[in-house]
Amino acid sequence: MSSDIDESFIPSPPSDFYDTEGEESPPLPVRVLRYSSRKKRWAQTSNCARGVREPLPSSIRLVTWNIDFASAEKKKRLLAVLSYIQYRVLRCGTTSERPEPCCILLQEVHASVFTQILNSEWVRRCFIVVPTGPEKWPEQAFYGNVTLVSRTIPVVNASTIVFSNSDMKRSAIFVDIKLSIPAHEDEPRLSGGIVTLRIANTHLESLPPGANARPRQLKLIANALHGKGLFGGIVAGDMNAIVPSDETIAEDAGLCDAWEGSDDDEDGFTWGYQPLGEYAPGRLDKVLSTRPEGFVVEEPERIGMGEAIGKGKWVSDHYGLVTRVRIVRED
Repeated sequence: MSSDIDESFIPSPPSDFYDTEGEESPPLPVRVLRYSSRKKRWAQTSNCARGVREPLPSSIRLVTWNIDFASAEKKKRLLAVLSYIQYRVLRCGTTSERPEPCCILLQEVHASVFTQILNSEWVRRCFIVVPTGPEKWPEQAFYGNVTLVSRTIPVVNASTIVFSNSDMKRSAIFVDIKLSIPAHEDEPRLSGGIVTLRIANTHLESLPPGANARPRQLKLIANALHGKGLFGGIVAGDMNAIVPSDETIAEDAGLCDAWEGSDDDEDGFTWGYQPLGEYAPGRLDKVLSTRPEGFVVEEPERIGMGEAIGKGKWVSDHYGLVTRVRIVRED
């Protein structure tokens, strides 16, 4: 197995990855997995751009979904989520049909079903996976975040931040991807230049007791998204915005919300219906970005509403979100 691992892929986050404070854990480099059809196994690799043809994409679809670690029938629900994204969101009719350039950000993946992601024929053919396994989540975590990046997008770096103020073992995963600035129609070049966009996948501290931790967690992510050499950054996931103080933490962190409605607009609510519970429904899941200069994040749409594997057996207690990110010319 060791012969399949490229030890050179140990990316070092820049020293200004975020404004480190004494009590904070430093960002940790993580490797990525790519399936080798020739060797018929997953391998950790540095050559994430292999097979990527120019021009590089100038837009991507971005999907985020908290898939609920706690409910029963975890394997069946995970497979239903992957199938829904494949056929209904990205419109891939077969496992061999490659999706348009995309990133899929999953939260609350239970450790017991991580291998089901790696066993998916569609994932094997079309995606790289970050991290390489549950052991890369915070210590003793039995669920966590998983990011899938389509093979049509070069990934040049991957890192994670473990939140030192988290009692729930929460973290963020970052992937740095290369995209192209669209060329003018009359230009002979394939693109107007190449840029690096940082995509973060996160699950902030839960419930009202987590309200004091969430601002610092999001601020750490925001600082990372403003790193040197980046064109911009996006963070999506379960922000657990469940109390009034959560309404301002994105703005306080210097991030822009892709949702154009108000926080009490039910059309944006992503949690609290499947099933109804003790807390009121709300917009817990969000897509946030650095100031969108040179790129556009379209308003996200909800996915997975009412999806179930049986009567009352929802695939998740959350709806997912899908959006499109486009690099644009400023001239």
